[in-house]
Amino acid sequence: MKIGFVGAGVGTLHAALLLTKRYPEVEITIFEKESRAGGRLASVDFETGGRIDQGPTIVLMPGKLQEQLREAGLEGVELERIDPLYDLHFDDGTIVTKQADVVDQTIAIERQFGEGRGFQEFMQQKAKDYDVSVSKFLERTYSRKRDLLHPDMLAPLVKMHAMETAHDHLKRFFKSKHLRMAYSFPTFYIGGNPYTTPSIYGLIPYREQEEGVWYVKGGYFSLAERMYEALVKRGVTFKFNQPVDRVLIQQGQAKGLIAAGQEYAYDTVVLNGEFPLMEYLVEGKQPKKYVPSGGTLLLYFKIDGKVDLPVHRFLMPSDLKPLMTSIFKKNELPENPAVYLFNPSKVDDALTASGTSVVYALVPSPRGFDQASYEAHGFIDQILGKIEQHLPGFQSQITEMKIRTPQDAQDFGLYEGGSFGIAPTIRQSAALKTQAKPYADIERLYAVGASVHPCGGVPIVMMGATLLVNRMEQEMRWKNGYSDERISSM
Repeated sequence: MKIGFVGAGVGTLHAALLLTKRYPEVEITIFEKESRAGGRLASVDFETGGRIDQGPTIVLMPGKLQEQLREAGLEGVELERIDPLYDLHFDDGTIVTKQADVVDQTIAIERQFGEGRGFQEFMQQKAKDYDVSVSKFLERTYSRKRDLLHPDMLAPLVKMHAMETAHDHLKRFFKSKHLRMAYSFPTFYIGGNPYTTPSIYGLIPYREQEEGVWYVKGGYFSLAERMYEALVKRGVTFKFNQPVDRVLIQQGQAKGLIAAGQEYAYDTVVLNGEFPLMEYLVEGKQPKKYVPSGGTLLLYFKIDGKVDLPVHRFLMPSDLKPLMTSIFKKNELPENPAVYLFNPSKVDDALTASGTSVVYALVPSPRGFDQASYEAHGFIDQILGKIEQHLPGFQSQITEMKIRTPQDAQDFGLYEGGSFGIAPTIRQSAALKTQAKPYADIERLYAVGASVHPCGGVPIVMMGATLLVNRMEQEMRWKNGYSDERISSM
């Protein structure tokens, strides 16, 4: 069995690990337009030495991630729990600190806001919702869109108030606007606007509170490097700097692909990239229109000395709604931006030389902006000024700065410069999202990645890779006349 993957993102890497562990005889070739594997899991390397994560930093669902890695045969990835999870500093002077221990967090919320009971009710209700969501919506695939209309699917959605927005849903639990913002803004982890994103995605802040926020020792990017090294040892072929031009379809079946003008024959092809961009590669398919996720401006700093920061800190406006309106509706730079500061040097000395630090700042931003556009508005200076006001002397410590804009993200291949795959809207979720088998009329063509069900986020994309491999197993079994026996050879 010969399988060709288009793109070497984490979904591809995990799917390939699962396949090579279950079926060592399978032949896998991975085509990647970049010079490395990992997709969004990448590092920024400073000229003066030192590395930092380019994209994802916060590890959620650590138990699931470790389980996934064990299932794929990848051992030795070290996770460190971060306590407190993070703190949020609002412009009006309010500080919300999220403790790793749920009891401690209940006590802290009661002391500060008098809403410990509301927090307990939130955690209890979300625990029930999460168990239902995982079994009924996440860890399953869909054959048709109308699957979502089945009473077994609709009833839980109604019970969970899934059509409410993530922010408004929290009014059921919290009176404090700061708590509602603190427990709804994590929808932006997957590029969503908490004032429009369905409340089912509000399970993200529940899960981070329940299992904690973790850090991959060596940087999140090191996970992709470990996965790549394991695959090379298993005989997987990587073809870097080779963008795929077209997927070959003959008589309703994927037969291979064309890259760099050369034709390659495969029994199965898997797409791992942004939809609808992947659809341009498939013969006979008209790309659909999707809603992209939010954009981000990213500033990466090499620092002389240490900084007075925890691993994760958020500098927040006193009202998030104008910020989200500017980004998602008006497509303009916000007057009062939010800034997420990531300081891995607090817990990881391996990223840079002794006596120095690496820090990054992520700023939610409208899509379409390049560095010149930001500079024309003085926006980067505004962000540096905001950080300086919070951390006096910070700018004088900077020895090197790198910038990544939404335009850079678009040039990299992220749909319209959105940083998180397509947006988590109700029309782009569950059965309404691209599935592991994206086209009912094309056999042996599959898909995986942040734009494919179930969602973005590393453990969730890896969950999608598991769904992909399971779907491939089922369909190969059927095509080879098997019933209850596992496939011995693909």
